[in-house]
Formats: sequence, C-alpha cells, structure tokens
Amino acid sequence: MEFKEEFLDSYLHLGLGSMSKSDVDALVMHLLDKYGVGKSGALATRSNQEVSQLLKTPTSKVKNLRYAAALKFSDGKIEEQAQARLLMALSKATFEDDGDKICLILEDSLAKNWLQGQLKKSRQVFDHSFNTEIIKVSASGLCNVLKCIFGKKAVAGFEADIKKQEMDKSLVKQASFFKKLALDIAVACGIQGVGGLIG
Repeated sequence: MEFKEEFLDSYLHLGLGSMSKSDVDALVMHLLDKYGVGKSGALATRSNQEVSQLLKTPTSKVKNLRYAAALKFSDGKIEEQAQARLLMALSKATFEDDGDKICLILEDSLAKNWLQGQLKKSRQVFDHSFNTEIIKVSASGLCNVLKCIFGKKAVAGFEADIKKQEMDKSLVKQASFFKKLALDIAVACGIQGVGGLIG
C-alpha cells in the first residue's frame, strides 16, 4: 500500500468528513514518517528538527504530531510499539554521566513518556526538569526497569556492566555500549526493526 491509498483508507474509515483536523494532521505525519515526501525516503529516522525544516513547521508541532500519530495510527499494540521505540531511542540516545545518574536524551515522545511511566511504576526516582527530552535516572534504576520490561535474561549483560560502571564512570559515556544493549535486548526478546539494527 502507498501513501495515497493508506491515507484514503484511514480518512474514509468512519465516513467522509468524520475525522477531525488534528487527527488528519497526525495521520499525515504518520504516513510521512512511513513513506516520506518526494524523494526524501521515510522520515521516521530523521530528528524532529530535520523534519521541522523539511516541512517548514515548528519543531514542537512535529513532536506533538509524532506522539499523536504513534498513539492513534501505529501498527500493533501501543505497549509493543513503545517497547520497540524505547529500544530504538536507547540505541541512538545521547548518554552523559551526571554523578550517580545517567542522563538520557530521548526525542521520541512515546518512548520517553512510556519509560517515565515504567520508572514511576517501579518506584524509581528520575528527573526531567528543564528539558522535556532529558531524563536523569540512576544506572541501577534503569537496569531494574529494563528487567521488569524485557526480563532478567535480556538485561543480564547490562546488569554486569552496571557493576563495572560503578568503578569505571567512563563506561556510561560510550554510545556503542548502549547501542549494543538495545540490540542485545531486541535479539533476546525477538523485537524487530530496532533502529535499523535488526531486519
């Protein structure tokens, strides 16, 4: 199916004119992320800022539309989507050491909000004060949440590395470490398409 056919199927699903303007915008964003515009290719791999420039609209609008699109038009269950998108975000996230906490910069609103929900559910303390894309959480807290979400076996290597990290703070700054973590969890759980890492 292509952009036009998928748009018409969704738009006409409940009858002509029944979809609100905000839902139409979210649907178009979903389809642009999936198919792209012109010869751009799928926009899903591009940052909010890049998409903002391409579509000539504020970054905040792109971010909100992507979040609405994920909730309303993603294939499969929201929880499965959130898990896959969280791993995708972790595989590409920027990590910085902040004392005993890891500073994660997550641009994907669905992944970030879902992770925050899981952190709350596990009673882990986190901070997201001045920048809505930044979450600060202890390495052990993140490990505990990932264990709850994906299972102990999937996170076993990460847990061992976290213990090493307590002695070697530089580990937390290695982007490749977290990219490998996301890939290992995805393989262990059979989650497809994580950041293009798995076919």
